[in-house]
Amino acid sequence: MSWQRALLILLVVFLTVVYYWLAALALRDLLRRPAVRGDNKVTWGLVIVCVPFFGALLYGYMGAASFLPRTPPSMPAIKAAARSITDRRPTNRGQNEL
Repeated sequence: MSWQRALLILLVVFLTVVYYWLAALALRDLLRRPAVRGDNKVTWGLVIVCVPFFGALLYGYMGAASFLPRTPPSMPAIKAAARSITDRRPTNRGQNEL
């Protein structure tokens, strides 16, 4: 293998890692924001995923309304489900009386 081919392979791997990293950051930011410019989160998600590099960069430049606060990730439904499961735990009352 020549050094040009090795360099090309390294460049492709590097650009692939950068693309997935940018897309993951943009999608995470999109999910955390209560609203985005244009009020269409689905369209922004498709742009981020379908337009490599430029979709995530375009979202970072135009889509994210930087003056809107991001909400931290919370899972109220999962917490409520966990509480309901722990509320239904069997008690030891009556089991030792046999």
